[in-house]
Amino acid sequence: MNLGIRAKLLASFGALTALLAVVGFVGWRNTVELAQDAEKLYAYQVKGTVALANSESALWKLRYGFPQFIVLPSKRSDILTEEPQLYKIIDDNLREYAKGELTPEEQVAFGKVQDAYQRYIAARPKWFELQQAGKLKEAEEYRAATTTPFGAETVQAFSTLIQLQRKVGETKHQEIEANIQGLTVLLVCTLSFALLSAAVLTAIVSRDIVNPIVESVKKIVSSSMQITAAVDRQEYTISQQVNAVNQTTATMNELSVASSMSAKQAEASAVSSHQALTLAESGNESVEKTMKGIVTLQEKVDAIAKQITYLNENTVKISGISDLVADLANQTNMLALNAAVEAVRAGENGKGFAVVATEIRRLADESKQSADKINVLTKEIQVAIGYTVTVTDEGAKTAAQGIIQARGTTEIFAGVAEAVDKVFLNNQQIALNANQQAIAIEQVLAAMNHVNLGATETASSLAQVKVSTELLNQTAAELNKMA
Repeated sequence: MNLGIRAKLLASFGALTALLAVVGFVGWRNTVELAQDAEKLYAYQVKGTVALANSESALWKLRYGFPQFIVLPSKRSDILTEEPQLYKIIDDNLREYAKGELTPEEQVAFGKVQDAYQRYIAARPKWFELQQAGKLKEAEEYRAATTTPFGAETVQAFSTLIQLQRKVGETKHQEIEANIQGLTVLLVCTLSFALLSAAVLTAIVSRDIVNPIVESVKKIVSSSMQITAAVDRQEYTISQQVNAVNQTTATMNELSVASSMSAKQAEASAVSSHQALTLAESGNESVEKTMKGIVTLQEKVDAIAKQITYLNENTVKISGISDLVADLANQTNMLALNAAVEAVRAGENGKGFAVVATEIRRLADESKQSADKINVLTKEIQVAIGYTVTVTDEGAKTAAQGIIQARGTTEIFAGVAEAVDKVFLNNQQIALNANQQAIAIEQVLAAMNHVNLGATETASSLAQVKVSTELLNQTAAELNKMA
């Protein structure tokens, strides 16, 4: 009988101790694994997301450098200086992303990003050389054949990699959430089983202990109360662990939502940046057309001015020749009349007047030549006037086209300003979401620390249970002697 009581006591309290030890060990081990998973998610997933976002942002700055280089000559030196800095930012962030634990799909997508990016940056320097050399047409053809498709391919590769990386992060988050839920169920079930086992063992032992051993029973009661208190503390600690795990789950959900918002804002920023780039290129073409129209108009106006000057000179000549012709005509008439009269009167002496008559005929010939010159000049003036009218009409048409093109340029650059404003607002929202992610990550770390603290308290409670179990063993030995 005594041997049976001793064995039952040892077995019951040994089993209870083992159950409590299992509960503490399982809780501690799963808590550590969850903490490691959360740290990996932060170390690789979040840092990888930030690195890809930084690389993509620098890539858009590179692409936007071309229209700025064309439209803003004053900033060309700054753009060329910033070019290698942007290369370094992209390279550093890509290396940072490559340090993470990449899936095979991410490795393939990352390889495509690197291939497209290397071809893109290899093609850029030649465009700058052609642009600076004034070979605008060659630069435009080279850009259409190389940098524009290479840049678009790089952007697409970045977008594919970001989407894939986001899917991988969501999968990892779901795995962590499933582990948290499994840990919660396991802890609740194990605790319930431990409490049920303790109740069953207590009932069995209480039924077999003899009533006369009053003092030993009091000690057992006292020890049982201590065990109960320790179990209560352990239950409270485990409850705190469950709350901390729930808080971790909620925080991870917030992190997932914030990450999704950041991804959407990044996509919106990319679309707006692409619109800004397209509008800037259209604006540049309109500006070039406007400049060509203005130059053509200036040439037409200069031609008009020259023709008008020439017309004035010929008009002056015509006026002088007309006056000369009039004088010569009058003189000719008078001399001819006088010569005729005098020649008749003078008879033999009229031979001198014959000379005068000859001179008159010469003057008449000169008058005829001057008249011919007047006719020629008159025709030239008519031709010049006709050309002047034509040139004036062309200048008016060119000026009208220049006004239309200028208006088109104004509307296009207004669209550019609106698109750039959208980019600015989206970037602000991205920054806000990034801050929310940082806060959420801090909450995750704090929650995991709380879980670790609960595991430590569980271990301490188990030590107290062990002491109480030893006291029960001593009481059992005293019962054996008293029996």
